[in-house]
Amino acid sequence: MTPASDAETPESAEEKRPLKDRPLRQRGLSNDVTARREALEQDDHANEQIVATRAAAQRTACRAALDQLELWHRALADETDLDLLGFSRSSAVWLLSGRMLGLAESLWILVDAGVCNEAMVIGRSIHEAARVLPSLRDVDEEDLVRVWLEDDGKYRYVRPKHARDAQSRYEEKLGEAMEAKGINRLRDSIPLLEDMYDKLSRSAHNRRSACGDSVFEPARVMAYGRHPSPIRRGAYVEWAASMTVEVILAVGEGLELLYGYGFAVEKAAPYMQAIEAVRAAEPLDEESVRRAAGTL
Repeated sequence: MTPASDAETPESAEEKRPLKDRPLRQRGLSNDVTARREALEQDDHANEQIVATRAAAQRTACRAALDQLELWHRALADETDLDLLGFSRSSAVWLLSGRMLGLAESLWILVDAGVCNEAMVIGRSIHEAARVLPSLRDVDEEDLVRVWLEDDGKYRYVRPKHARDAQSRYEEKLGEAMEAKGINRLRDSIPLLEDMYDKLSRSAHNRRSACGDSVFEPARVMAYGRHPSPIRRGAYVEWAASMTVEVILAVGEGLELLYGYGFAVEKAAPYMQAIEAVRAAEPLDEESVRRAAGTL
């Protein structure tokens, strides 16, 4: 693919914003910055216990769900003759389901360590897998499952656009079936998914907005790995819980191909409901935390 020329870039249609490069000058921290750092440390201390308690509750609910999904997934290897690396739809679903569970574990390792924006790189992989997995189990998507199984070379693989197109086809079929039963169609999910994918991709592509997310400019500090703010860490725990729900939904629907109709609703869905109940009871958004900690 040929790189875009200057004539094709949006900024070429208007005057380019000048760069503000200049030599650096040596100086110490100002009294204002020092005071902001001290105030920030006190604020963090006041919020820490509320975040720790609520984060532990959400983490426990997610842990229970992932442990059970892994038991169900492992049982297919231990108790059936499934060809784990075979050229079949069942193999594809089992493999990608296991991959999603591994990514979810990796995400929680990072979030438990207090890593924030950098964890979104794993989140992007989870979100991509969650778009592909339902398509692999769809019997009307034979071409797509073949592409995934063949895994041929540098360029022939299931790209995000292919997964979105497959999901659009599935939603169209679902809408037609709902209308046939006199039920209104669900809202098109693709715009929401594309917006979410864009936000996650900004971190994966190391864009300026993602890098700046780790900076608190008034105190001139940047998080390296563990984020010092319990408010931020708590927000990412809540986000990881939402990603866990996405894993349960995708893996539950995927394993339904192997366990039989009703598995997703009867077995997997209660774990999603449990996580959502805990998130509602133990919220980690900034306003809720500050209100409980008395720092609002």
